[in-house]
Amino acid sequence: MIDEARARELAKAAFESDDVVLGAARELNEGWFFPCIAKRSQLFTGVIVNKETGRPLRIMRCSPMERDPALYDRGYQFERYDLVILTIEDLEETVRTLLVLGEVTVDTYYKYGRVWRVGRKVTEAEIRERLSTLPAVFNGSLVFELERIEQAREARWFEFKLLEYRGREDRD
Repeated sequence: MIDEARARELAKAAFESDDVVLGAARELNEGWFFPCIAKRSQLFTGVIVNKETGRPLRIMRCSPMERDPALYDRGYQFERYDLVILTIEDLEETVRTLLVLGEVTVDTYYKYGRVWRVGRKVTEAEIRERLSTLPAVFNGSLVFELERIEQAREARWFEFKLLEYRGREDRD
């Protein structure tokens, strides 16, 4: 278990320079939250350090986590997620929610002697197709959409599980 002093060290190290001033710690169930002021950049407004692992999560300005750090205790502890849809109660609201999340897929093709990789948002039809077989996995950064996911949880439009996204480069 990481204490506040060690968490403060890890929080400070989460930033690339010494231009960050950390405020007073706020203890969460699963982490230590430190508001911060960055002298050169205003992108981040705080950092949460996990009590078990010591892993820092920097909090972006204008994100739901900035307004409610307790979201961390509800499982929002990563920068990128795999959102696993387990069951669906309201298909239309589920599709609307997933469209708002804006998952990006990559189309790969060969043309003019080159391989092209072009990112685009998944379409409604693609979402519906993936939801036709459960569990269905969607991934991406939910940083600015945590409240929408929480709305879906409270309304029980679908049951889901959040896991840390592990791209190919992170796999064993």
